[in-house]
Amino acid sequence: MKHLAIILISVVLYSLHSFAADCSGLVSELKSMKQAQSAIQMSLISNHNIFANTLESYSEALAESGGKAFRTISTNMNNSVVSIRERGVKAHHTSIKLDEATDDLIGRISKCLK
Repeated sequence: MKHLAIILISVVLYSLHSFAADCSGLVSELKSMKQAQSAIQMSLISNHNIFANTLESYSEALAESGGKAFRTISTNMNNSVVSIRERGVKAHHTSIKLDEATDDLIGRISKCLK
């Protein structure tokens, strides 16, 4: 019976050690996921700027080509540029909040695993 208890304790300790190793790997995986998340978000936010700049260039070219209709279209395009840039700023703020929440989650998980 004593040997059985020792074997059971050994199995439990081995399992706990294995669990701890898996958990430390979990924190590492979460940190890697956060880096990927940040890279994707920055790329998406950058797309707002690229699109706004492109639309602005087209608008300028259209306005210079003359005609009242072209200027009206150009004005509408410029209004769209402003909206796109505003969405980019909002996306950036959302990204910051998500990064902070992710850091908080990783920190809380790390504390739980210690």
